[in-house]
Amino acid sequence: VGMIIPRIEELKQILNGHYIINILLSLAFIVTRGTFLCSHVFWFSQICEIDSREREILMFLAVIIVWKGRRASNWLHYLSTVFMFSKLANLILFFRADLILGAIYSVLLLLQMVVFPEPVYNGPENVTYFQGQELFEELTKKNGTTWIIEFYASWSPECRHIAPVFAKLSEKLSLPNMKFGKLDLGRWPNEASRFYVNNAATSRQLPTIAVFQEGKEVVRRPVVKNQRAVPFVFSEENCIRELGLWEMHSKAKDAKKKSGSGDKKKN
Repeated sequence: VGMIIPRIEELKQILNGHYIINILLSLAFIVTRGTFLCSHVFWFSQICEIDSREREILMFLAVIIVWKGRRASNWLHYLSTVFMFSKLANLILFFRADLILGAIYSVLLLLQMVVFPEPVYNGPENVTYFQGQELFEELTKKNGTTWIIEFYASWSPECRHIAPVFAKLSEKLSLPNMKFGKLDLGRWPNEASRFYVNNAATSRQLPTIAVFQEGKEVVRRPVVKNQRAVPFVFSEENCIRELGLWEMHSKAKDAKKKSGSGDKKKN
């Protein structure tokens, strides 16, 4: 639960058109059905009470939101899930009430997607962006650097949702011999085959985070069993625990100290 509760300063991130419009669209049916707006929106029926079938749809929506929220990587990801299913429920409810209202709501959804798309993360990070074969060439150097790599696709909503998580990890754990990098497999599909990541539109392997030491992969999430990716929640806590990042960070720090003391003795 703590994972999806934002701090006060984080709430400022939703003070933009995308989130404000999505909140309005998500509450549209309940607000218009249960307020003075009802007589204007539902003028053809003048029914301003939520009936039993509409309650069932809203209850089902609540269950879906709670269930899907368990897989949210952070609170903005959870909010995005709430918006998606709430707007779908609103669409069904408006079409059920009247075809014209459903069509109008559909147009509003399309306008929101075009005019107010989901913002791309642009906060602080300590990440190297690789292009083409650059990552493969870097790993072949075997220079003692541990690389934590996120394989992603810019078109993938799931990849966009974990961008803040990966950025925070890079800010918190980066060292001269422990670095974070990203490779866009949507832009460089040949590298997907090289690193055994399925980059298809229906793939459950995007995003994938893998750790490389001395040029060899030591761990990745999600893991693939029987040609299927095992679902993984990319929260900050899960990534640190499942990828063993704290242990790697401690070892990298110790190795750096030993290397530094060795250089001093030589001098």
